[in-house]
Amino acid sequence: MQTVLNKLYTGDYPQLVNDILKTYDEEGFCVINFLYFSNIVAQKLFYESKEQTEKQREYKKILLKADYLLPDGIAVQIFYYLATFFHRITSPRPRLCNMNGTDFTPYLLEEIKKKYGNQKIALLLYGAPPKGIEKAANYISRKGFNVTYYQDGYREFEREAAMESLEDYQDTINILLVGRSTPKIPLQELRTSRNYQKIKKNNLVVMNVGGLFDRWSGDQKRSPKLVRKIKLERLWRFISQPKRNFKKVMNSLMVFPYIFHYLVLKKT
Repeated sequence: MQTVLNKLYTGDYPQLVNDILKTYDEEGFCVINFLYFSNIVAQKLFYESKEQTEKQREYKKILLKADYLLPDGIAVQIFYYLATFFHRITSPRPRLCNMNGTDFTPYLLEEIKKKYGNQKIALLLYGAPPKGIEKAANYISRKGFNVTYYQDGYREFEREAAMESLEDYQDTINILLVGRSTPKIPLQELRTSRNYQKIKKNNLVVMNVGGLFDRWSGDQKRSPKLVRKIKLERLWRFISQPKRNFKKVMNSLMVFPYIFHYLVLKKT
């Protein structure tokens, strides 16, 4: 438990942007994953390794290997705060910033654009259904960003075609957004981990953004600002699309027995 929680990023949005750009400048690549409570439950991240499947053990290693692991959602924030309260972990900042991909990814892109101009960014998108990814690409293009390549997530990623799309872009920050995953089958993280050498070779910032493309395409609408402000977006999603979000909501509600088991009873 401690290893996963200690990996979570504890800074704020501006600090994270600076850290990502610094990592990219120094290393030539950067890998960013998001963690929400459904992942913790579905992948048994707090279980002993002998109780996990091989894929679940691999997934945990992947999260720890990434350059940045970002807290996504109120359930992770609550659990992290109480983990520091019950002295299960030590942290200089017990209150995490909610760095969900839907909000942080556009913020990162806008901050890079402000700092360097939109010609400094080359975007590649991979995931979602064919019509969905096309609408997502059109959406972010209208925001003034260069989408050099996009591909639906129902086919293997055509790396050579994607890299060829970058040939006309020199001295750019190349950002690959991957939205091809569920809490049960984290394909995006697994694939990223198995291609680190290619990511490094092609100087990519890789962000595994989950359902972001569904928001950009309009296939899944954001909750009203008031709902987001009072931290009930997950409930709003469940009410608006119960079949799609039932499992995620149930997994998020597992935060309460997890608090009792891991923090109150202090089971390892």
